[in-house]
Amino acid sequence: MTLWTWVAETARRFREEERPELADAVVRLPLLAAEGDTERIRAVLPSALRALREADGFLPVWLEGYYRHWPLAARVGHRGEGTAALAAAEEALVAAHGDAEDADDAASTCGPASCAAQNVLDCYANIDGPGRTADRTALLAEAMAHSCPGHPAWEALVVAHADMLIDDERPEEAVRELDLRAAEIREAGAEVGMEYGFAYVRALRYQDRYTDALLVLEQLEEGALGSVPAGTARTAAARRLRFERARLLAWLSRAGLKAGEEAAAALPDVTEADAHPRLRKAWTDAAEDLAAQGALANDWKIGVALTTWSRYAERVGADRRCAQLSLAAARLAAARGARWVGESALARARRALGRIRRADELAADLDEARGLVLGLPPVVLPVDAADLVAELRKEPRETVDPERQADLVVAARAQRPDDSVLLSALGQVGRTLKLGDTAAEPQWSRVRRAPNDQRAALSLLETLLQDNDTAGVRVLVRTLTDAALAPSTPN
Repeated sequence: MTLWTWVAETARRFREEERPELADAVVRLPLLAAEGDTERIRAVLPSALRALREADGFLPVWLEGYYRHWPLAARVGHRGEGTAALAAAEEALVAAHGDAEDADDAASTCGPASCAAQNVLDCYANIDGPGRTADRTALLAEAMAHSCPGHPAWEALVVAHADMLIDDERPEEAVRELDLRAAEIREAGAEVGMEYGFAYVRALRYQDRYTDALLVLEQLEEGALGSVPAGTARTAAARRLRFERARLLAWLSRAGLKAGEEAAAALPDVTEADAHPRLRKAWTDAAEDLAAQGALANDWKIGVALTTWSRYAERVGADRRCAQLSLAAARLAAARGARWVGESALARARRALGRIRRADELAADLDEARGLVLGLPPVVLPVDAADLVAELRKEPRETVDPERQADLVVAARAQRPDDSVLLSALGQVGRTLKLGDTAAEPQWSRVRRAPNDQRAALSLLETLLQDNDTAGVRVLVRTLTDAALAPSTPN
């Protein structure tokens, strides 16, 4: 039974029992999670729990756990969070399954539609899928004992198992596992859902069977998609189909098996990827393949998108995803000659690699990307460093390339490191390119050395505010206050 079939049947049963509030929450929470709408989930959840407490008569013991499952599911699913959500996910798992080290506490309050292990498994995969395979294997063995074929939770755990096998470089075994478990689900009188199909697509893609994966997508669109309820759930499933198709077509086009025009036309708009973090890697893979063929303009706006996404992944602790996006950003930056953006992406990838396991392949990718970026020709200033900012201000706004300007400003600062005008210009282009964290490093250095430099302090403040770095703002205020209150040094 797919999740949406279970949701519809359970909500119908609650309505027949004259429990409309409980029925509405059963439906609304997973729909909101599918869109990653954590704010509305936080608004709906208290009323759902209140209705549960006030309800008379028998209710399933797992219902509260089902309701509480979805805030985390939105974070680790749609929003792709890693370490930022891990403690909460593991706490919920212990509450539902008990402490795995306590042999006397083996009861589970997980229900047929959700298992607390799902969110922990997704969290592990987001943090570092290949590096967490041992943790995922152990948790799956324990969690699958709490469910059975025919339940939506079972299907989710089977998909998680397949994903683990793929990350462990065993995609062929993942396909066999999916086939075996599908037979068990059908023997239980149920059907597999869309997530099962997407797991097949991923397994085939990791075997370089892109044409076969595309056929599976077409079958999903013609079959399983129609069984997903119209509205939010079907929209989310159809969206994922489009992103997966774009990734497959772009690769097939790069391999000469599909027309570049068809692949480029299939790529969703970047704003759609921006709104759905789970789909950003698929968009990036497709964009990089298309740009390599000249079928997609590789411009600074793509750089801004990848920088924004890699910084988000870093912030939420999705370390392997951060490394992957950063490396793609570095390669694309090198291809368009953007040295400062490329170097910033390399630094972010290097930080992420320090936090993951099984990093050999990514380390090789980092070396390759570093060679591309460092191999760019040196930046030649068109005027003296002292006159650069005035010269850049003459450029028509519609033709400005902020990446080129950033490289020029960085080169000028190498000659005039204490020039506050150049430092302010670096902050401005850094904010345009969403590289406030990189621009802030020399700004902090200048402010700490010369706290009376008002231009440098103001530029740093603007950078921190754009980055929503409230902690940084507090440190800046304290730094400036301490400098103002310090006794002057006699000559």
